[in-house]
Amino acid sequence: MCVDPTNRQPHHGAGMTWNPVHSNDLETRKIKYHVVPYTRGTGVDLGCGLEKIWPGALGIDRRMAPGGAGLVMDISELSIFADESLDYLFSSHALSCFPANQILGILAEWWRVVKVGGYLVLYLPHKGHYPKVGQPGCHPDYRCDLDETEILDLMRVISDTSGCGVVVEVNEVRRDADEYSFLQVFRKTRHTEFSAAPSLSGRKRALVIRYGGFGDILQASSVFPGLKGEGYEVWVNTTPKGRDILAWDPHVDGWWLQDTDQVPNDALGPYWQALRQRFDRVINLSESVEGTLLTIPQRINDQWHDQARRLLLNHNHMTVIHSLAGVPTGSRLRFYPSAKEKRQGARMRRALGHGSVVMWVLAGSSVHKAWPFVDHVLAALLMTRPDMRIILVGDDACRILEGGWRLERRIIRRSGRWSIRKTLSFAQHVDVVVGPETGVMNAMGLEDVGKVLFLSHSSVENISSHWKNTINLKPPVEVTCHPCHRLHYGWERCHRDPQTGAAWCAAAITPDRVTAAILFLLGEFDEKR
Repeated sequence: MCVDPTNRQPHHGAGMTWNPVHSNDLETRKIKYHVVPYTRGTGVDLGCGLEKIWPGALGIDRRMAPGGAGLVMDISELSIFADESLDYLFSSHALSCFPANQILGILAEWWRVVKVGGYLVLYLPHKGHYPKVGQPGCHPDYRCDLDETEILDLMRVISDTSGCGVVVEVNEVRRDADEYSFLQVFRKTRHTEFSAAPSLSGRKRALVIRYGGFGDILQASSVFPGLKGEGYEVWVNTTPKGRDILAWDPHVDGWWLQDTDQVPNDALGPYWQALRQRFDRVINLSESVEGTLLTIPQRINDQWHDQARRLLLNHNHMTVIHSLAGVPTGSRLRFYPSAKEKRQGARMRRALGHGSVVMWVLAGSSVHKAWPFVDHVLAALLMTRPDMRIILVGDDACRILEGGWRLERRIIRRSGRWSIRKTLSFAQHVDVVVGPETGVMNAMGLEDVGKVLFLSHSSVENISSHWKNTINLKPPVEVTCHPCHRLHYGWERCHRDPQTGAAWCAAAITPDRVTAAILFLLGEFDEKR
């Protein structure tokens, strides 16, 4: 709710932090960055005024506003919403507009529409730090005075009568700077009880910020052990996709989740600054590789001469990430499968028999991360080793690359069928993994499995100088653009091979080199067996 600043007089009482001169009235702005994990998914902002909490939220108020309410209705009665239909319900300084004897019924109605596992997020003026109803300076629409204890008592009643439990996730009185309010977050559960979320351990907390692809979050995870060694609880600010990859990492103590684009890009600066208020140490690894060691189109370093990029950007990604985090160097990047995933992976491997098993990652996220001669090498391998099994993996788009092998039982096509966790879990059980610069290859870097890596925009020093059992395949020196140290979102700056349509750096790696590399690694593993 945006409070009308008119007709205010200074008021000073015991504990008063409200001041008409310094309070800016944009109440939601004061708190929204602190409730990001609780306002994900489908939700509403009740009494939003001129500015709703997130662009993706449905704002509801008495008047329409371009950046605020998109629906005009009485926020005390939400019959247009089905039971348990919203992931969150957020309201800032709106509940105070109702008489005290109506607050319980309104909270019960709001609670009704929140899903199990969803959140009710309240930010309200605190009667000890804001003028009381009828006093000079109090908003003319306010009808009751509230504090955190009164709301807790009402939510306890709702827990007893609604058939759903209430977990108090956040209960804060906020009276610093220009705040005079209290923040409460309640999570809905199936267990019919009223309880508080486990309190923090008291240890210092470090937050690691990293978004992007699963390879990006895996690289960031390498700094977790170092932070644990310094006595920190390790929390991770990422998206649900990032949490999925790190779900069983034993070094993660907590999550600060946000949806993709939930916080607009132009708001990330103040958002990250707000996070520093909640954690003892914040390590922001955004653009730790992209934009820093791999240039982004139209950035200044992308326009440097090739020689300058190779001089200044030819650093190991993991060394730079560790330096940014202020932890000892030396990659600790690992993918951690669950116990069930380990059993499933071992069982699948046994089902494939005693022959060699190769996993081939067909493509990565950029145009240069697809090698054009996969079929040549698959045929050569099957003729050389009839008992071999080859697993093809990738995203849905990679299915087209598998099409010619539908009738070959030794080729197991799993692109778009296996989740990334299943792919990474099984990769730990194969003999050799083959692929371009992708998260799968990064995740296997320190594993004992053999690796054949197609290098394109990066160098050995960037990616794999510290990997185990790895053969790095670089294009020949005639490919003068390699390594370019650039991110490519199309062909505008990437040299394309006219015969294959693939990137020049990829097409220049010949099939015989790839076949020889795979067979060499398989021979090494045969000797060990």
